[in-house]
Amino acid sequence: LPREIRDMSLTLIGRTSYRSFRNVWMLEELGIEYEHVLAHPRSKLAKGEKIPMLLVAEDGRSSQFVLRESAAINTYLGDKYGRMNLCPNIVPSTPRPLYEQTVHMICNELDSQGLWIHRKHEALGHFFGTIPEAVSVAKRNFESVNRILVTQLGSENYILGANFTAADILWVHTLDWAESIGWQKAWAEDDDMNRLYQYIRRCRSRPAYIRTCDKKRAEDEAQRKKLSAKAKL
Repeated sequence: LPREIRDMSLTLIGRTSYRSFRNVWMLEELGIEYEHVLAHPRSKLAKGEKIPMLLVAEDGRSSQFVLRESAAINTYLGDKYGRMNLCPNIVPSTPRPLYEQTVHMICNELDSQGLWIHRKHEALGHFFGTIPEAVSVAKRNFESVNRILVTQLGSENYILGANFTAADILWVHTLDWAESIGWQKAWAEDDDMNRLYQYIRRCRSRPAYIRTCDKKRAEDEAQRKKLSAKAKL
């Protein structure tokens, strides 16, 4: 890596059990050093703000800039650290606009208009209000957009073609999230979606994904022990 990049320090704020999972996975794929602060959203460790956040300090200086939003963080990391296969630039096989389109579709449709609606109005219904109709519409929207992405996948190994990219990190994370709330039944009962299962298995077999899952399990176990100890006081 160029000297100016080697001299940068990266601090990721956000527990791996949240969308920060995407950034830990990206950092593990890149194989670069980073500090990881295990913070919940709007906690003191997160300085009362949303997570994930990436703090970037350059050339050993205390001055830094803060980057938010998991997809933006991953694109920055891919571009900055020169892994063209993770964040494609203008190349004949995978034009950058297709990467941007896919990332926006996943974030705007699968996440914001699908999974997050479920979390707000079912899982966190006691706080935001329980709205079954909104969750039902969100689920149908998720299934529709996910099918479009499966069509885009076609017979390729990954969503943008032969190479694994940051777009795959986003898609697989949303699929993991969907499975955790039972939404996988929509593709589990569809023979035409078998290729999606093959794709998921392919991505989950990546060493960086496995390391990220190991980190998440370790964090979750430590959190359970902490809460259990508090309950006994």
